[in-house]
Amino acid sequence: MAHTVLAVDVYCNTAQNGTPAYRVYVDNDLLTERNWLWPTWEIYIEENIEVDLESGNHKVYIESCGADSSFTCKNLRVNGVAADSQDLTFST
Repeated sequence: MAHTVLAVDVYCNTAQNGTPAYRVYVDNDLLTERNWLWPTWEIYIEENIEVDLESGNHKVYIESCGADSSFTCKNLRVNGVAADSQDLTFST
C-alpha cells in the first residue's frame, strides 16, 4: 500500500430547498459527508484526501445527498501533480 495525497475541487451547481450535502468516495469507500453552506456562484471547496491505496487504477467521485442539488469535481491532483484524467481516475 502506498500513502497517497489527493486534492480535488468541488463545485455546487445547484442548491434548492435547504442545505445541500455531498459524499466523497475513493473507489467504493465513503470518506466523508459534508453540508454545503456557501453561495454556489462564487465558492468551491478543495477536498484534501489522504489514503493508503494498493497499486492500480482508482477513482474519486462525489455523490449528491438529495435530489435538489448537484455537484461537480474538477482539477484532481495526486501527490501534488495534476491528473490528466477528466473523469477523476488515477493510477498508483
